[in-house]
Amino acid sequence: MSQDDPQHPSPQMDPKPQPRGPIERVREFWSDPTTRFACVFLALLAGMALAYPAIRLRYGHAFQAGEAFTARLVFAIVSRLAPDEATLKEPNIVMLGPFPVAVIDECTGVYEAVLLSAALLAFPTAWSRTVLGLLIGLPLIYAMNLVRIVGLLFVGRYFSRSFEFMHVYFWQVTMIAMVASVWLGWVLWVVRDGGVPGVAGAGDARLEEKDRG
Repeated sequence: MSQDDPQHPSPQMDPKPQPRGPIERVREFWSDPTTRFACVFLALLAGMALAYPAIRLRYGHAFQAGEAFTARLVFAIVSRLAPDEATLKEPNIVMLGPFPVAVIDECTGVYEAVLLSAALLAFPTAWSRTVLGLLIGLPLIYAMNLVRIVGLLFVGRYFSRSFEFMHVYFWQVTMIAMVASVWLGWVLWVVRDGGVPGVAGAGDARLEEKDRG
């Protein structure tokens, strides 16, 4: 029988897949939620870091007021723990005995606040949940920073050899861990509450189970 017999058609070669263009590749790259979060987070963090010096220069008086306010809070705490040794030297120097600590902008938790804000803003959820995360997370970071300064005062006063380690290493790592813990706790709450598009939360799962029943 010849190859032209209609009962035995000749095999057809599958067409070669068309190469994807750059737009399709970008769309595929951006469709991954983890990749999208990382890109938005890094972009926000970089933008805030670049804008910070100009903001610090423009609103220097506000930053100085924040430093002075933080110093007064630290003094109020230390004066209760060691009333005979605590001294406040205006505008932003707290002393425990002969050991001084100058409260500068880094001591107000502003860098940790920027890091947490970028992480909260980059996560895909409703603005109301993001604002709630900021309202709860930023005061927690500030309170933890007060604990850090008070602790450093006592370390510097009574354990001066450990001050450098505590200041440069221990508390830096601890503050980053604090930021990560606050953010992860907020993310767990958002996901369980069904606040992430395309991800069913615990509340949604209970409603679905109730509907089936």
